Amino acid sequence: MKPVTTLKEQLRDRFRGCILGAAVGSALGFPHGGSSRIFMRALGNEAVDAYVRHRSGYFPEGQHGAAVQLLSLASRAIAREGVIREITIVEEWIPLWRENRMIERLADVDSAMSRWLRQGSQARGCACPPGEDGASALLCSILVGLWCHDSPEELVENVDRLTGITHEDTRVRAVNAAIATIVAHCLTHHEIVLGVVLDSAAAAASRIDGEVAEAIQQIPALLTLNEKDAFLRLASVGEESEVSADREGVEDRSLPVFMVALNSWLRDPASPRSVLMSCLQSGGAVQLTAALGGALAGACCGESGLPSDLIKGLLEADELRLDADQFYDRQQLERRRRDL
Repeated sequence: MKPVTTLKEQLRDRFRGCILGAAVGSALGFPHGGSSRIFMRALGNEAVDAYVRHRSGYFPEGQHGAAVQLLSLASRAIAREGVIREITIVEEWIPLWRENRMIERLADVDSAMSRWLRQGSQARGCACPPGEDGASALLCSILVGLWCHDSPEELVENVDRLTGITHEDTRVRAVNAAIATIVAHCLTHHEIVLGVVLDSAAAAASRIDGEVAEAIQQIPALLTLNEKDAFLRLASVGEESEVSADREGVEDRSLPVFMVALNSWLRDPASPRSVLMSCLQSGGAVQLTAALGGALAGACCGESGLPSDLIKGLLEADELRLDADQFYDRQQLERRRRDL
């Protein structure tokens, strides 16, 4: 019989799983960004069987997108400083724009970073203003969940620091708080209990934006619906009326992307490939949705639970694993210092 390991013994594996899961989802979705829901569903298992080349022809198979690029650099800045600090993350990101090294353009992040580039890392007010709720920077919030998994009292404050680099919108901040809370929960619990996960995520979000908290509490009812009806509800969250059935896919906005990824994960949290498939079949912002779904699945199952063939085919897998290890080592070091 396979020996049972403690959560502490699984912790490094789950740090790796969260970051590598995000990269796997991003790499699967990157070639299909903006593809219709009908097209993505027609692909069937092909969408998760293997990586494909980007349709532009400029990127090889297994290439992740820019959201993972930002995630990697932010993790290095935090690991180096031992604290989540806006200035150090901005200074890590700015060269991507100064030297034109971004893998792809991210409209909302581009807008914020162009102001940081002009005004310098000591500036204020560079983030996108309220009302701009793009999802491009959501993925970085998983770092807060990893960093604060054993100190939840620090979580929302650190979410505000990280989110404030790119967005002022309360909806984005609340979604990031919910994501970080769910990641932290995965690292501190052997099993996923639906009510506990959703209550903790909604509580974190409610401190910032009640609409996000209310949306999260709708998930149990959505899980009882068929896939199409659930998607239409999820994709229209935050809108005054339900979207039409011929929608191209989930929009690149923080709340719909988060809700679709969360719903996909909770339908089968122990099966990363199933989670990734569901996220990709949403169409539209598939790269961000699958990256977030992959991160949640990886935090739950660890690197050891992710599809080994997809890890093997992922570009920069070794570098991302090293990022996760350095992030984990520094987090553990800081906690030991705090406890002295």
